[in-house]
Amino acid sequence: MDNPLRFDYEAAYFADRALEGPYAIGTGLEMITFLVIPLLFFIYGCGTAVGDVRRRILKDRIVAQGAAAYVAGKVAVIALVSVAAVVLAALLSWGAAPILRALFVQANSHEFIYPVNDVGAGNPIAQVAFASAVAASFGLLGLFIGLVVRSMLIPCLAAGGLLLLLPFAGPYDPRNILTAAAEGIFNYWGGFNPRTPFPVWTELGVLLSGVALVLVALVSTAVWSRMSKFV
Repeated sequence: MDNPLRFDYEAAYFADRALEGPYAIGTGLEMITFLVIPLLFFIYGCGTAVGDVRRRILKDRIVAQGAAAYVAGKVAVIALVSVAAVVLAALLSWGAAPILRALFVQANSHEFIYPVNDVGAGNPIAQVAFASAVAASFGLLGLFIGLVVRSMLIPCLAAGGLLLLLPFAGPYDPRNILTAAAEGIFNYWGGFNPRTPFPVWTELGVLLSGVALVLVALVSTAVWSRMSKFV
C-alpha cells in the first residue's frame, strides 16, 4: 500500500497488535520501564537500605550475619524482587489484554485486509529481561546510596526530579542510554513514546553505566563499612 493512507493503516494495525497475545507483554512493560520501574525500584532499594536503621536493628543484623553477608543478602533480595515484579507485570499485561480488547476494540477491527511487515516485533523474553535489568540496576543504586545517606527523603526526591523533570544532559546520560538501548527491544505499538534519545554508542554506554554502578557500590560499601552501626 504505497499511498498517503499507508502510515495511518500501519499505525492502526500495530495498535491492534499491541493487545494481541505475547505482544501485550511488551505493550505493558514499555509503559513502565522508563519512569515507573526506575523510580519505584530506586525507592525500594533505598528503603531496603534504611529499614534496619529506622528499626534500630542494624547492629544486631551485622553481629548476627557479618557485614559482607548483610550487604550480599540485600543485593540478592533486590535482584530477586526485581525479576519477580517484572514477570508479574508481564503476566498481568498478557492477562489483561483480552479484557481491554473486549472493552475498547470493536468486533472484527483486527481483521486487516492488507499485510503489514512486522518482522521487527520485539521478543517478550528479551523485554522481560531488559525490564528486569533496569529494575535491578535502579534498585541496587538506591540500596548503595541509602546505605551511606541513611535517609530516603532527599535521595528519592532527587531521583524523582531527575527521572521525571530534567531533560537528558547528553549522550552518556544514563537515562539517554536506557532509552537508546530499548529501541531494539520494545515496539511502542501501544501509543507510548519515550523521549527521543541523543545519538550514542549504545554498547559503550551500557558498559559505562555498569562500571559506574560498580564504582558506586564499591565507594558506598567502603564508606558504610567505616560508619557506626550503633544506630
